[in-house]
Amino acid sequence: MQMKTGLRRLRYFHKVAETLNFRRAAAELNITQPALSRAITLLEQDLGVTLFDRSNAKVSLSSAGRTFVVECDRVLSTLNHAVEETRRVARGEIGSLAIGYTDTAIAGVIPDIIETFRQSVPGVTILLRQVPTCDQVQMLRSGQLDVGLMTGPTDHAMFSTVPVQQDRLVALVPKGHKFANRGSLRLCELAPEPFVLGDPNDWVVYNQKLMQICERAGFAPRIVQTAPEVQAIIGLVSCGLGVTVMPESHAMFPNTRTVALTIEDPIDPMLTEAVWIEGRDHPALARFAAHLSSYDLNAARD
Repeated sequence: MQMKTGLRRLRYFHKVAETLNFRRAAAELNITQPALSRAITLLEQDLGVTLFDRSNAKVSLSSAGRTFVVECDRVLSTLNHAVEETRRVARGEIGSLAIGYTDTAIAGVIPDIIETFRQSVPGVTILLRQVPTCDQVQMLRSGQLDVGLMTGPTDHAMFSTVPVQQDRLVALVPKGHKFANRGSLRLCELAPEPFVLGDPNDWVVYNQKLMQICERAGFAPRIVQTAPEVQAIIGLVSCGLGVTVMPESHAMFPNTRTVALTIEDPIDPMLTEAVWIEGRDHPALARFAAHLSSYDLNAARD
């Protein structure tokens, strides 16, 4: 038998079962008492049972009604939970975000951005993945990432971007290097030096920018070795295998075997941007994008 009873009648029944008073229940439901009585009668007809024992003195639940109110509680509780969870998803309060990052991003303001977001929206699960900038672009397009924290600027029309960090470039030399006791140098002074750079497959964007900077300084770096990660690059420099140029955020970490030198040339800072596909229906992403607004270049490192 197909039942015609809907959630409205279940809520009406639940209120009468709670109050055991049709007049009071009708007032709390903001409907007339005859309308409430009619709804309960239709519910009983639909179920084929009597839910309430009615008399002039009092209203009480029948044995069938006592069973039904337990199940009704369960149904309404499940429904209320579903409604609340759905609303929380729509508000971006729960969900998940897959975020890609570069070595430079994780060494700068990104940990603070992630930590403060997780404190304000604890229901959103964050999955962080270390991914080179060039791969982040493809992973955003394929849906493998929701947000990329990558070396910018990014000029793809399909993306929204927010600048979150900018780093001055510094020269890193071994402790015993002839320039180690100087506070700064001109970039062209490194022209004769062997260079250690990031792996050409993973550091495509950064290496291209660095090559352009060196070209403006009048030379092409003589690359003697590469490494996949920043700490490995620093390690190779500390071994005396060469010098490198890297974002200042990496040089902030204590290392007794290397020295960071200011570059006197007027060089634009290295930009890190948060990037995502524009117009995506993803409430948690929208919430994260709003959070990023307090971490634009006004708050980033000068």
